[in-house]
Order: sequence, then structure tokens, then C-alpha cells
Amino acid sequence: MKQIQLGSVCSGTHRTEDLIPTLADELSTMEFTVEGVELLRQVEKFLGAPNDTLPDWDSEDAIYILDELFNKLDEHAPPHMYFGALEGDGADFGWWPRDFDGCHTIPIEQGKNGEGTFVDTECNLYVEINDHGNTTVKELGGNIIWDCV
Repeated sequence: MKQIQLGSVCSGTHRTEDLIPTLADELSTMEFTVEGVELLRQVEKFLGAPNDTLPDWDSEDAIYILDELFNKLDEHAPPHMYFGALEGDGADFGWWPRDFDGCHTIPIEQGKNGEGTFVDTECNLYVEINDHGNTTVKELGGNIIWDCV
């Protein structure tokens, strides 16, 4: 299984012919369930249209497959991350951090410039955010789950 890299997987497009193969490639690198295997089979079947005809990228099947790819990838997101469109850029799809609003947190340290350290009691995670917004999410034992600069 590959380690998830924060950032873009596919950008600058909403075309199903660009997104489906790219997202299927991303999913194929994950550890996944039987449903994930079945989804990749559906993608292969869709891409390998009979009689050498091109897939119908605007069909209901294409839209269904694309939605399922987004859902399956998002299921693999680490705590406080999601897979989808970058907020503010709807044509940049990838792994992005979620904000921590609404989380059950206990502040440990809070600076006046927005930096802080807190424990997320729901996920049992330790979170550090510096004054530039750089974020590190760790297990309580200290192992880094993800970070972004």
C-alpha cells in the first residue's frame, strides 16, 4: 500500500475521461475491500468497451463510476483529511486536510498568532499548528500520521 501524499492527484479538469483513469489508478494503490475490487472491475469493464468503441464518458455509468471512485478514495483518508476537490479550486482533486472546527479538542497551548497545540479526544490525536498554518497530526504515542507545510 502506498503512503498517501497530501496534495493534488488530478487538476485542471472535470472531464470524466481524465478523472476516471486517474482516480482508478490512485485507488489501485490502496488496500481495499471487496467493494473496491469490484469497483476497479467496473472501471476496467467500462474502459474496455466492446468492439473497440470509445467509452461513453457522459453516460450514467461514467457518472456512477466517478462518484464511487471519489467515495472509495475518501474512505481511505487519514483522520482530518479528505479526498475530493480543494476548497476554492473545484478542479483540483486530491488529498486535503480538513479543518478542526467541530472536533472535541483539549487545547494544550494556544498562541496569539493562531498557532496552537491540542489533543483531539475523538480520534486520540495530537495536533500542532504553527503560526504559518503548517499542521502536524500525530498519534498520542508520537508517530506522525500526516503533516503539511
